[in-house]
Amino acid sequence: MAGTTAQTDVALLLLALGLAALVALAVHLGRALQPSSGRPPLPDQDCPPPGLSRLLPVGPHVDRECRRGVNALDLWLRDRRVRP
Repeated sequence: MAGTTAQTDVALLLLALGLAALVALAVHLGRALQPSSGRPPLPDQDCPPPGLSRLLPVGPHVDRECRRGVNALDLWLRDRRVRP
């Protein structure tokens, strides 16, 4: 049984690393090319007209508006309690 040389070991290591990189690239490209829908589909009665996206605001804008509304309501209720 003949032993391998250092050059053969390095060549095999580089080949394995290259194949691993190709597989990782193929997986990444496969995921990137898949159509992804970040939102669930709307029921038919709630769908916007063709050519328009969802008509509801989503994300940080809604959070800010909700916080502002809760704060305003809290201030209004505190003001109502102070005055008889």
